[in-house]
Amino acid sequence: MNDNSWLHLSRQDPAWTLPQELAETDPFGARDCGWVEQMQPFIAHLCPPDGKVLDPFCGFGSTLVAAHSVGRAGIGIEIDGQRVALTRQRLQRLGADGPPQQVLQGDATALAHSLPAVDLVLSNVPYFGCQWPDASDAAHAGQLYASQTYAAFLGMLERLLRALRDCLRPGGWLVLCAENLRVGEQFVPLAWDLARLMADRFRFVEERILVYDRASTSETPGQLRSNRSHEYALIARHLPHAIDTEQTLAVLQALQLAHPGFVLYGSLARWLQDLPLSQAPADADLLLPDDPRLVAAVCHWLEQQGFALTCWGAPFSAAMAGSAADVLPERHYLRAVRLDRAGRQVRLDLCLRDAQHDVATVLPHAVFRHGLPLMPPALLQGPAELV
Repeated sequence: MNDNSWLHLSRQDPAWTLPQELAETDPFGARDCGWVEQMQPFIAHLCPPDGKVLDPFCGFGSTLVAAHSVGRAGIGIEIDGQRVALTRQRLQRLGADGPPQQVLQGDATALAHSLPAVDLVLSNVPYFGCQWPDASDAAHAGQLYASQTYAAFLGMLERLLRALRDCLRPGGWLVLCAENLRVGEQFVPLAWDLARLMADRFRFVEERILVYDRASTSETPGQLRSNRSHEYALIARHLPHAIDTEQTLAVLQALQLAHPGFVLYGSLARWLQDLPLSQAPADADLLLPDDPRLVAAVCHWLEQQGFALTCWGAPFSAAMAGSAADVLPERHYLRAVRLDRAGRQVRLDLCLRDAQHDVATVLPHAVFRHGLPLMPPALLQGPAELV
């Protein structure tokens, strides 16, 4: 690959296209079958020769065909049994048994934790609003195509991204291809929402615009509707986020003065005490009391300091914290992120004391019992109440 921000896909190699007789067995005529040529550059560039590729939305197996074509092993997961059978036939016809290409039927979110470590996750994300047959059937409960609402669709994507961290090796790559949609008369920013979810769980790295040759027509003045001849390849890595430690400490010191009582623990706390770390701090972990009024006050203070709040990838606000006493303990943590115009980032994870995450669990791993020192580590005099 080169550093062009786009990849022009103009023709498909007949050697790798889905055979017509197999396409005809699909209820949609395989209209959503991805291009092998779309996947080949990412696999060749991001997956080492002895590595492994995972496609959690295998569909018709185009990613596995691409892996076969460039000499990489692959794993495909597909929830629809008919498409699993079709993919296996497609691979069998190509003799794709070296390197081996494995096809599993099931829900990728449920299967991810049991998979071997992979070097690259690469997939076309199913699009929202597809009229999937038998969408109300319980057998399709895990089928993204069958999602009844966009919020439910994004929730399923968020849970999948969380699960993928179990099988994507540290430093491995995540490339998800998606396009913004029109559902009825509504514009749906699927690609942009997906990028936000990816950035919450992984370190977002880059994008590529995938451009296809499609027929265009002149539009009536005053009307504007795209022929959707492009999509986004969204690129992230399984790496810790890079934070500005000086800015992070300044924020924590100001927060301690405004709202004392939180416990600092995790990697940043240990870094402050020069304790061994496997990697540099990627955030600051704070434990807050389960007091909705205090949580709302802290959230309000953070918003005033320019932080964006999320709860498991979904936007959150101080106003929601004040009225979410029943929700927050269930979700147990909030994330606050601030990026300034110099590119300095501060990330805070705010954990709430609940049945799963309480002070008794956290304190054995905490460095400071009461907030944090109001001075740089080099100026610490004596112990800082180490646990």
